[in-house]
Amino acid sequence: MSETRTEDIGFLEFAIKRVWMAAGASAEHADTVAYAIGFAHRQGKLNQGLGVYEAIDIALQAGVLDITAEPELIDEGPSWAVFDGKQSSGYWTLMKMARTAIKKAKEHAISICYGGNHNDAGSFAAYAWLAHQEGMAAMTSNNSVPLAAPYGGMSNLLSCPPFDAIIPSGEQPPLWTSVKFAEFYDADIAEAMLHREKMKGRWLIDPASGKLTDDPTDYARPLEGYGRVMDYTCGGQIESPRTYALNLWNEGMTSVLNPIGVTAAQMPTIEDVEAGTMPSVGGSYFLCIDPSHFGPLNKVTERADDFVAAIKKVNPRPGHHVRVPGEGGYRNLQQDSTQVEVLENHWQPFFENIAGRYGLSEQKLREEFSKR
Repeated sequence: MSETRTEDIGFLEFAIKRVWMAAGASAEHADTVAYAIGFAHRQGKLNQGLGVYEAIDIALQAGVLDITAEPELIDEGPSWAVFDGKQSSGYWTLMKMARTAIKKAKEHAISICYGGNHNDAGSFAAYAWLAHQEGMAAMTSNNSVPLAAPYGGMSNLLSCPPFDAIIPSGEQPPLWTSVKFAEFYDADIAEAMLHREKMKGRWLIDPASGKLTDDPTDYARPLEGYGRVMDYTCGGQIESPRTYALNLWNEGMTSVLNPIGVTAAQMPTIEDVEAGTMPSVGGSYFLCIDPSHFGPLNKVTERADDFVAAIKKVNPRPGHHVRVPGEGGYRNLQQDSTQVEVLENHWQPFFENIAGRYGLSEQKLREEFSKR
């Protein structure tokens, strides 16, 4: 099992912002990175927390992330917009997309913003939550470097995309879907290797024989100085045709419909990103719906509450309990604790390898935090 440490979320967000600014980011840009990574910790989604900073750091070191560039609105209509990330981070790009989509949905009921030419954006729950706070629904994702094989195939050609969708509720947890459209990604390989464990399923496709295995030993390619991002040389099996169909549909949303999108089939590998080929994301979208345009918002939240309550009243199977997706993370957010868990194998690479590059350390950052 992964070892964790308990840390003050204020310090963690301060350290992330401080380090990203030391790398050359503006305060606004750094705020978005700290917000999204901190949000994942507040939810308890540890693999979307501090460790994902490595993805933008790798892109920055490779020269495919322009930390000084600001994402630009390049085209728009009453209910839509397109943002060129200018090779910046996905954090800043998605924040601008989300805020624009929310503003347009308030006026026109439904809106969508597309983005492209940007890098990793971390946990998409952080952006969906912005719509929920406004009493709105949202659906958002981006594609990625190829991390999964087409169903029945042997080599990676598809993303392992994050997907978040949320519908507002009242007293009950919202209807909140937060998933990835493939069985595993690089973080799962890293965790298995770190703890000398097998994967949770036989999802690794040997590139020579096509045989499936749950042992990543022969395929994992660690990246020096990092603990969360890890490349791999095997294919990734998508186990269910349903997941495969959703993966392809999401690719259509992120890159095919996107006027500046690049499909996963045209994206570089993790190794190519390291070599400075192109940004790690080919396209993204943020779709927003303001239900108050179609009737009273309280009727929507009442229906959502009634539905969630009905689900939770279903008799559980022996040894199980009836769960609502996203409920645990929502409860954690409601508690608003100042203490969060952080994976140990994410902590050391950030404070020693990444922060150390700018003459910073955990001790120095703690001293600065205490003097604010």
